[in-house]
Amino acid sequence: MPAGSKRDKETQTEAEEPSHKPSRGAAAEWLRAEEDAFDLWLRQSLHEAFDTTVAEPIPEDILRLIEEDRAERERLRSSRKAEPDK
Repeated sequence: MPAGSKRDKETQTEAEEPSHKPSRGAAAEWLRAEEDAFDLWLRQSLHEAFDTTVAEPIPEDILRLIEEDRAERERLRSSRKAEPDK
């Protein structure tokens, strides 16, 4: 059989294969570029959808609940520290 025949190609190792496929580094770089494009689109879309909502002031009732929870957590921490170890 002449060189380069089907049988010769079947016996080639991966290292000897023609490099028509992109390298892992190139594939990873392409994937990162795709992810970057998606991340950019997602970030812009989320900003468009929610920037006005995020800019709104937090309602007083929610701020009060947060402060009450914070005080309760602090009270619990203090009581745990004051308890003697068993």
